[in-house]
Amino acid sequence: MRPLTILLLSGGGLTGSNVMACLADRRSNLRLVATSDTPREPALFNFDATYLAPRLVDSPAVFERRMLEIIERESVDLVVPCRDEDVAWLAGLGERRVELAPRFLCGGKSTAEIANDKWLSFHFGQKNALPFAPSLLCGDTANAAAFVEQHGFPLVAKPRYGVDSKGIVLLTRFAQVVRAMQLSDYVLQKFLGVPDEVDSYLNALEQDGIPLFHSFQGNKRSLQVLIGPDQGIRHIVCTRNRLIGQAARSIVVDRDIETRTIGERCAQAFAGAGWRGPLNIQCQPASSGELVIHEFNVRFTGATAARLELGFDEVGAAILAFTGQSIEPARRWRETPDVALERLSVRAADERNVRTLAERGEWRRQFP
Repeated sequence: MRPLTILLLSGGGLTGSNVMACLADRRSNLRLVATSDTPREPALFNFDATYLAPRLVDSPAVFERRMLEIIERESVDLVVPCRDEDVAWLAGLGERRVELAPRFLCGGKSTAEIANDKWLSFHFGQKNALPFAPSLLCGDTANAAAFVEQHGFPLVAKPRYGVDSKGIVLLTRFAQVVRAMQLSDYVLQKFLGVPDEVDSYLNALEQDGIPLFHSFQGNKRSLQVLIGPDQGIRHIVCTRNRLIGQAARSIVVDRDIETRTIGERCAQAFAGAGWRGPLNIQCQPASSGELVIHEFNVRFTGATAARLELGFDEVGAAILAFTGQSIEPARRWRETPDVALERLSVRAADERNVRTLAERGEWRRQFP
């Protein structure tokens, strides 16, 4: 039997590195291929082959031709998107090329767009009676005052299509709300923390100055779902993720029934909307204690490898569900640990490999 060929779109980034970490010790029947828009990601040279491609946002047509060429050349069995923009594009390609769609780890384009757009996510939550954070589209100045009156300060302003918490700000005064309402492609969202903590923080700033590093992310609930190609729910993994340093977080299993119930309801809603593949739901408790959703993602995440350490092999499960073939079982601890720690790792690439990829547009591992 020939090895399964798995293609990771944008495989050199955080998500791709997590998927690779889940497969690194069990590659005897796998061929792992990546694409990237830059040759300088060290993780790219852990793959069996890597291809350069143009940035999707710069040239969608050229990007698509390049991807189709790679899929055919490598006889790819499963395509795994690792960035939000990859998910949306791959879902669209699956609708244009239905004969290829069974090889894609994603569902329909419209559902991918719902997950990638915070405003559409809010409406999807309302439609399906999911506890999604109250939101208001920036630009709707007529309703800004009423939104503030109903939800109070602080509020969160975030990009509709943002990732990695980039561009998110906390608003504590109405003048800030007025300015935020002029931002393009932003939403206001109810703050899902303890308002008094923000007030105390602002008072401390006045007295003690601004800390070099700070965050209000707190203890998040992360729900990772896998919806099979038959739209059956294969698993729901619930964890609590907490920052413990500048580049580290702890991840523990969440056995709260409320968390599990939200995961089940979201899984059913997305399966009903035609999704297939990974689904991530980000939640936080509101000041009332109720658990509230503030974001969806329809891909693997930066905590995928940490969840494997806790005993949840979501990558192996996806490969089995979408290809029908099992891979080697993941290495198991004698006893499953209670907590996984995720830390920033330092990596470097051999400059000769970088140069080969940059000059030739592809790089292949040389086996003895």
